[in-house]
Amino acid sequence: MPQDTKRINGPEISTSYHIHEENNRQPFEERLNQAIGGKNKRKDGRNFTESRKYFLKVGVVSTAKGSAYIELGNTKAIVSVFDPREIPKQSKYCALGELYCDFKFSPFASHLRKTPQSDTRGRSLAAALASALNPAVCRHLFPNLQLDVFANVLEDDGSVLAAVITAAGLALADACIPMFDIVTATTAGILGDRILVDPTAEEESLCMEGFTRDNHGIVMLAKLPTLDQVPEIRHSGSVSVETLWRACTRLNAACTEQVPIVQHVLVSKVKSRLAEIDVESDDEGEGDGEAPDVKSEKPDEDTSEDR
Repeated sequence: MPQDTKRINGPEISTSYHIHEENNRQPFEERLNQAIGGKNKRKDGRNFTESRKYFLKVGVVSTAKGSAYIELGNTKAIVSVFDPREIPKQSKYCALGELYCDFKFSPFASHLRKTPQSDTRGRSLAAALASALNPAVCRHLFPNLQLDVFANVLEDDGSVLAAVITAAGLALADACIPMFDIVTATTAGILGDRILVDPTAEEESLCMEGFTRDNHGIVMLAKLPTLDQVPEIRHSGSVSVETLWRACTRLNAACTEQVPIVQHVLVSKVKSRLAEIDVESDDEGEGDGEAPDVKSEKPDEDTSEDR
């Protein structure tokens, strides 16, 4: 009988590697008790309504028109925005500009490594990112043009979509794209009667595996704080209407708490740029032999925020 040389023949008796995984050796209730203690505290010491610390910085990609870097705990992502260009393969006139969003995960971002062709999660998150940014951008000012927004997740430790949406709003503002309002977003994990604001990857896994409970899932809410509008709500799992309303109320308050952080980063960027312009104008005046009236020194401004 001829042998199939294209197939790797495994041993006749084998054992599945899944039984050696630590998560499969522990029952769901035990893993839940490890993540959430009896004092309603999480493993990292946060309350259920407390978010992780933010670190934001703009202007991190020199080749892009605007860019932003965000750290939300161990979740790290970079978003780049490029100049408007003609919509490719467009045969008719489009009065409103379009946003092309690309959402990619680095190979080392998570233990779930997928190729770009089979990464359906990235395409789904890119569509959610575009839905959250479209109402905030003045698309009527660049008709028949397209804005490219590229998001790259360096490390995925939960709440990755909300972190990228917040960073994308900062990157658009850094690129001087006309906008109606800034964009902030937050995620909540629902596990029974518990609502965990800004869940980690472990907590998100527990929320999606809690099939024995009535309420389990993940809710992401994006907000335009000045206009008090919600451009995007993304929900997965099985959640009752009452629990979903309570989760959205908490997420609304959490998005409002992010506004001073985002505003501080943008104001620091503007102040730093104005100081650079003043220094350049003073240098030009001294080069022409003219004494400047006012000497301005460049302040030590930082366009990052760590809170």
